[in-house]
Parts: sequence; C-alpha cells; structure tokens
Amino acid sequence: MGLPPEHRHAVHRDEIDLLIESEEAPIALADAEPSDVDHAIAEHARSFIGDGATLQTGIGAVPSTIAALLAEGPGGGYGLHTEMFTTGCMRLHQAGKVTNDKALYPGVSVTTFAAGTAELYEWLDGNEEVVFLPVELVNTPELIARNEAMVTINAALAVDIHGQVVADTIAGAQYSGVGGHEDFVSGPGLSLNGRSLICLPSTYGTGDKRRSRIVPWFEAGTVITTPRHQVDVIVTEHGTAELMGKTIHQRGLALASVAHPDYRDELLAAAERASGGRSPLA
Repeated sequence: MGLPPEHRHAVHRDEIDLLIESEEAPIALADAEPSDVDHAIAEHARSFIGDGATLQTGIGAVPSTIAALLAEGPGGGYGLHTEMFTTGCMRLHQAGKVTNDKALYPGVSVTTFAAGTAELYEWLDGNEEVVFLPVELVNTPELIARNEAMVTINAALAVDIHGQVVADTIAGAQYSGVGGHEDFVSGPGLSLNGRSLICLPSTYGTGDKRRSRIVPWFEAGTVITTPRHQVDVIVTEHGTAELMGKTIHQRGLALASVAHPDYRDELLAAAERASGGRSPLA
C-alpha cells in the first residue's frame, strides 16, 4: 500500500514504454539461524529499546533476533520507520507490539522496500498497516529524527578506536551497498532522545585465523562507511560501548571493553597513545 493522494503507487499508462508480465515470485529470503553470539548481541541491544520506541532494523540474524525478543517480551507500543521491512517487522505486528503512535506518519509502519519470506509478501499485500514511501522521504535524517525515541539497528564489519565504521567493503573491495546505513546512523543524532546501535560480532574467523573486528586503526586504503562523529553505540556479544561525546581515549577504553578479551591489551595501548589527539599508531 502507498499513502494517497500523493503516494498512491500508480503509473499512468502513457508513462510506460514497455511492460513485461511475469509470474516469477519475489525473491524469498529466509531468516538466518541465529548463533549464540547473535543472541548475546541482541540481548545487549534490547536494553536500549523502551516501550513506545520507533524502530529501524536492517537485514541479518541480529536484527531478526532483536525483533523476535521484542515480539516475545513484555514491552510494546512500538512504531516502525525503516528502509527495509523484514519478516521480523511482520512478527512484531503479529504479536500486537506495533501501535505506531508516533509523530511522523502516525498509525502506519513506514518503509520503502521489503525483503523476507513468502509469508511476509503475502501478509503485506493490501495490508493498510504498512505504507511504502519513496526512499528520499523514508531515509531523510531530519525526518527520521522527528520520530519519538527513535532506535536504529544496523550491522558493521569493523570499527577502529576512533569509532570509524566499515560496513560495505572488505580490504577496500566492495562487499555490499551503503544503503541507508549512514542515514539511520545520523538521523537519531539530530533528536534529543534517539539512539543508533551498530551491531557486530567482536571477531571473525576461527582458531589461528581468528581476528578482531575492533582494531586500533585501519590500514591505508580502507574505505570508511560512517564517520566517527555520527556513531553512537557499538554493540558486540561482550556488551555495549557508548561513544557519543567521548574523547578518542575514552572511546578506545569503551571499545576495548566490548572487544574479545584476547585483543583488549593492544586496543588499550592504542587508546593510551591516542590521548590528547595523538595518533594511535605504535
């Protein structure tokens, strides 16, 4: 569904050059099976979500697990303002947890595209509880900030002790699109009570090849997705690091506390070197 009269999801036939009919079903994305790490991250993230919060969630096991915890938990009265509408968002609706008593587009969940299971697509068809609006509206940080108690939940690949976030490249090579990541990280920062959560496991790999996702500094050529001054909270399975308003040294201490214990000493040393605006490099 759209939101008439301005966004009624209709195209005049004179605007169509070529129309191809198809019986192909939309691509179905099954929810990833959450790991113990995913559950731990979700539990930490949930502590920032109070009754009546307006939520944005991205794709992946952690957002899905957070949605499941909220659907099964005692809270509620949530609103939804999210670029991507997922199966987890549907579960929140089905559990009666979504009231959309929010300042911006009250009474409806707002999104710009959906990706999930076949059940999700069937549930969305003709469902007046959810409206699809242009991305230039849904992802505008100033509009996102108008939602009461906005809490955004996004993923990342790596973070350095300054709080810079890499979410779409690996070793400088493109891994995914930027999408609405920065929009929904910066939006809550424009409000008095919004929070932005960036969730990631503390490590990747296994055994001798295990590496920390929280690093003292990024190597030359690293492509930054989100700058440090927009980052609010980093969440790993070891806890939460609130970075907003902190010095680089304080950020390093906070991030070391949520890193894997095997890598905390080098992060603490880098944080000490970065005191007073100095470089964290050895």
